[in-house]
Amino acid sequence: MDEGTSLTVRLLGGSPVQHRDGEIALGPAQRKAVFAALALRAGHFVSRKEIIDAVWGEQPPHSATGSVYTYVSALRRALEPAGELLTATRAGYRLELPRDRIDVHVFEAELNRARTHRLAGSHHRELKSLRTALELWRGTALGGIPGPFAESQRARLNELRMGALERQAEVALHLGGYRELAGELAVLVERHPLREGLHRMLITALFRSGRQAEALAAFDSARETIVEQSGLEPGPELVALRQRVLDGDPSLHHQDQPERHRPAKLAPERPSVFVGREAELATLRHQVSLLLTEGRGGTLWLDGEAGSGKSALLAEALAPVRKQTHWVEADELSGAVPLSLIADCLGGEALDSLSRTVTELCDEGPQVLVFEDLHWADEESLLAWQRLHRLTRHLPLLLIGSTRPLPRRRTLDVLRARLDGEIIALRPFTGRDVAALAEESLARDPGEDVLEFTAAYAGGNVGYLHQLFAEFASGRDITTAPPAAVVAMVEDHLATLSLPGKRMLTSAALLGSSFTVADLSYITGRELRELIESVEEALAARVLETEGERLRFRIPLVGSVFYANTPSAIRTMLHQEISATMVSTGATPDRIAEQLLQAGEEVTGQWIPQWLLDNVGALPAAAAIELLHLFSNRGTVGEDVRHDLTAELARLLLPGPDTSRPAWCAPLRALVR
Repeated sequence: MDEGTSLTVRLLGGSPVQHRDGEIALGPAQRKAVFAALALRAGHFVSRKEIIDAVWGEQPPHSATGSVYTYVSALRRALEPAGELLTATRAGYRLELPRDRIDVHVFEAELNRARTHRLAGSHHRELKSLRTALELWRGTALGGIPGPFAESQRARLNELRMGALERQAEVALHLGGYRELAGELAVLVERHPLREGLHRMLITALFRSGRQAEALAAFDSARETIVEQSGLEPGPELVALRQRVLDGDPSLHHQDQPERHRPAKLAPERPSVFVGREAELATLRHQVSLLLTEGRGGTLWLDGEAGSGKSALLAEALAPVRKQTHWVEADELSGAVPLSLIADCLGGEALDSLSRTVTELCDEGPQVLVFEDLHWADEESLLAWQRLHRLTRHLPLLLIGSTRPLPRRRTLDVLRARLDGEIIALRPFTGRDVAALAEESLARDPGEDVLEFTAAYAGGNVGYLHQLFAEFASGRDITTAPPAAVVAMVEDHLATLSLPGKRMLTSAALLGSSFTVADLSYITGRELRELIESVEEALAARVLETEGERLRFRIPLVGSVFYANTPSAIRTMLHQEISATMVSTGATPDRIAEQLLQAGEEVTGQWIPQWLLDNVGALPAAAAIELLHLFSNRGTVGEDVRHDLTAELARLLLPGPDTSRPAWCAPLRALVR
């Protein structure tokens, strides 16, 4: 660290600010939130608006601007022993502190250094950098610091830490430190039971230490925990590892020299259940056939949202060439180091001469290179991917890339536009495909009602359908609330959405089957122009779709997950407020009734009984019956009005209509319409 100042900032646990041998007290939590926003952008000006957003989010108090001034003044006084470190101008505030005096920046710099060593094949240096990075952690990142900015940074840093812990274990295992590693991994899997990578490394470390029985017991424990906590079976890689341990696979023992052209990820096994995608599968298999029979290369590009089944489709189609397939998957960290994706797929030697490396590889026979999630790839890897595309014209090389709609990147759009290979867009499953998937997945007929509901609820998303059928097979009711495992899947798929976008969608889920931007403006308290960016983001991510001048969730399940994020007591209050506003703005009676019914038994409002009498003829029968029944039994309703409500209820019931609860009354079903 720089010796020019004795001030040290610790945001990864411990006392936030140290000066010489003592701690500098920063004061209340919100003052610490201001300091954290400045420290994480040390050397750059942070505007007052950015600070307000960081501390209070989208609905700051009227006193926020004055509070920021007060907090900064107090921070300046607190930091005086270390010098004049806080600068204020019209542009905002800046913390004049070298980045190497702030542990978060040192942590990220060491991670980047580790990635560089990894690309160079220097595993000992990579391990040293990873250990240096992880030693900076003394507790919880931004512990006790409130505000949306601290919340998002805490999640980001925790994920970086977990990635570094897994990579540290992987490198140590690669270098032969399996005996010492087994104990550390046992602690890690206990703390993070759903990280399958940690379980795989623990099992491998135990096997290499000559503890085969313990390795098998570790798998059994891992499976039991994963099933109990997620409702899912372990992934194919973990299951395959168990079989290798059972077989005493010699290749599972420590290798002194890494394999040449070793892919970062094994090509997955063919999925146990695969239906639909006949046309897409035929296209892929045709390309594989040309590769094997004629040595003809080619390029394929798969477009599909998260959960559309891109990986399963590729695993099914590439099963005949699995041993010749080099499979790599980009992630959010891939963009940090140039050419990281290429090096992960082909090895560090590819960085010196991509054409020579690939040509030598193809001399051994036809090859397949799969690059999943190119939307996360670094810019240099995308340019190298374009070079690989050109090589397919004269080499027995099949190049495959896959992407999601978000995050959008100009380089990726240009690359796709210039591609002269086949582009395969994965559409949502149709009713026929959903029925076929249910037949293959379930040991019993779910019934037409459940099948119809699930098809609409999941919006044809293959991943959600798989998970819903798994929940149904285990005896869970999937029609009342989204199961925890499904919620986790949706939240993982939408992790790239901005925080304002997620908050907007949480509010949108309260508005029923469809809504307008004006509706959103009312419920969020945000100006229309402020909402446009969030709405456009949700449309680009295909979370929302247009319905004339209205908006709706494209996949009702996603809407139900956002709906569940609002506590029930607050939902009731908001539904009542929304219904009253709809009355004043002339909304249709069915939409007003929708809000009242979603408020449930706790719905109140002196205006409702008379409004109900005035509009009962314009309501769907089932909705009218439920509301009439609810308010005709209320003691707070006047006797004359209650008599009229009872009469209307009798009139509707006498002909014997279907009095079942309307499909959109429950929060879930409201989003399936």
